[in-house]
Amino acid sequence: METSKPQGGLHPPLPEELITVLQNSGVRLTLEELQLLKEHIHGVVNYHATIGVMGKTGAGKSSLCNALFGCDIAETSAVEACTRTPQEIEWSLQEGKGLSLIDMPGVGESEVRDSEYAELYRQLLPELDLVLWVIKGDDRALSIDEHFYLQVLLPLIWDSTVPVMFVVSQVDKVEPCREWDWRKNHPGPCQGLNVTAKVEQVRRLFKLPESQVCAIAAEEGYGLAELVEKIVAILPNEKKWSFTREAKQENVSQQAWQSSSQGLWESITSAVKTVIKDSWDYVSSRFSSLATTMFRWW
Repeated sequence: METSKPQGGLHPPLPEELITVLQNSGVRLTLEELQLLKEHIHGVVNYHATIGVMGKTGAGKSSLCNALFGCDIAETSAVEACTRTPQEIEWSLQEGKGLSLIDMPGVGESEVRDSEYAELYRQLLPELDLVLWVIKGDDRALSIDEHFYLQVLLPLIWDSTVPVMFVVSQVDKVEPCREWDWRKNHPGPCQGLNVTAKVEQVRRLFKLPESQVCAIAAEEGYGLAELVEKIVAILPNEKKWSFTREAKQENVSQQAWQSSSQGLWESITSAVKTVIKDSWDYVSSRFSSLATTMFRWW
């Protein structure tokens, strides 16, 4: 399915429009099938995702939230820890859709608080669709991150489908920080090598594939498009669209948009196949042209 990214944001069709296209193709639906299909498609198109943002105090969790979604939706401070309780932020560009960002308290503040936060993480993790674990680029002490990931996070997600993305943040502060190219918002030669080495260190320490680690400088806009691409790639098909739909559109690359659109289309196809079992062979032969018609609207 060939798609091109629309200008001015993402605009999926309403479930009623999708049903109309399907009916106009010659497929006849019973009232029960029609209602089931509407519910399936509505659930996919309007899915409300919940994202947990975790990591040590001062790692840049709140700044990441703000940069990804293009608005000051999370409190930040350069002096002290801002987030001592989970900040659940309802973020939506369109009424009735959106996502929830849970900006978690930063670990590593004190032993007493870390014990409280560990229990809090355990309670909230089952409710999440995605975990973003943030590590500051120039932070050499990763023992606290390693402990929380291995002892708290990993056991909870081991048997679940909750994906985790590690974000190496504030890489503009990685030495030699004076090399940062402020005009292009890009690391200098030696700095770039050190950023790559840091990403590799995190990948090896937490035993992750390259697809689950990304380097960014949130306030400079560096690496955000790549991060969105990687997030969309690891999310389940039915959850890709909700994230891409709400992200700041300059951070959504053509590749991310196509991956998200494909995931949404496959979810819709699965819903149709589930509901219209007897007519599926007939419907599937017409779905390529239906896809082209629908994605002209998006």
